[in-house]
Amino acid sequence: MAWFGVLVCVVGLDLYLPLSLGSPPQHRGWLRLWEEGEGCGACEERRCPPAPPSCPAGWVQDRCGCCEQCGNAEGQPCDPDGAQYFYGPCGEGLYCQRMDQRGHGAHGGHDPEPKCVCLSQGLTCGSDGRTYHNLCHLREVANQEDTTLRLAGQGPCYSPPQMTRMPRDLENHTGNYIIFSCEVSAYPLPQLNWKKEGNENFLPGDDPHVSVQSRGGPQRYTVSTWLQIEGLRLSDAGVYACVSRNALGEASASARLTVLRQGMREFDGNWEEDHHHYYDDTEETKNDSENSDPESGDYQG
Repeated sequence: MAWFGVLVCVVGLDLYLPLSLGSPPQHRGWLRLWEEGEGCGACEERRCPPAPPSCPAGWVQDRCGCCEQCGNAEGQPCDPDGAQYFYGPCGEGLYCQRMDQRGHGAHGGHDPEPKCVCLSQGLTCGSDGRTYHNLCHLREVANQEDTTLRLAGQGPCYSPPQMTRMPRDLENHTGNYIIFSCEVSAYPLPQLNWKKEGNENFLPGDDPHVSVQSRGGPQRYTVSTWLQIEGLRLSDAGVYACVSRNALGEASASARLTVLRQGMREFDGNWEEDHHHYYDDTEETKNDSENSDPESGDYQG
């Protein structure tokens, strides 16, 4: 009966083989090691498993150059040379590079896990008007969504300003201070200004207790700006607008500032003593900003 058990095992592997070729690369390594022991015979395309209907990184041929399979996408593990075939090859427009523990290209000294890297680095503009990280990212989206998306040009798409973070309503007491914040994405980079409702002049003007700061970031082709009012007065109450312009258009968003007399705050319809000194509408997004890559540096408006 031993021979029967071996036969069942071999048949089982033969039946499982086509199903496994559509799995993610990290789950196919053991099967590829088993295949290496089998070697490549004559190519019989009729025995190839059906090609997957959609491959984010495009189709590549298997190690025998016979059947089509999905190539590994950007960031996925891969085989750096032809000496082994464990994870499989990278897809269209990608190459396999050894990475260090921080995700950067390695230069020897240890044996990091290789990953697929896009040959074409730099932002690209798609025919849908969206900006993509690189050409490989655009291809992935096009293949996954099965659309007619194509490359429209190198570099970011030209676009009017879009508010990616809008100022929020704030409330504080006289003598304290507040900070409004605003973030805009656009290309070319936009000009950002602050206005108070009822006043046509941009802030801060000649008011020493109002200050404005702007800088590039936290993402590429975004600009952030902050409006700070110190020593709040009752007359500072009102609606403040963040206004953004570039050659393609304009966008704005506003928030209301409520100023209360020092020491009292309305809570559920009742006035009570308050000990806060300032309110900042950036508090909820501070962690995101600290983790962002401020690669665009300071923006000079």
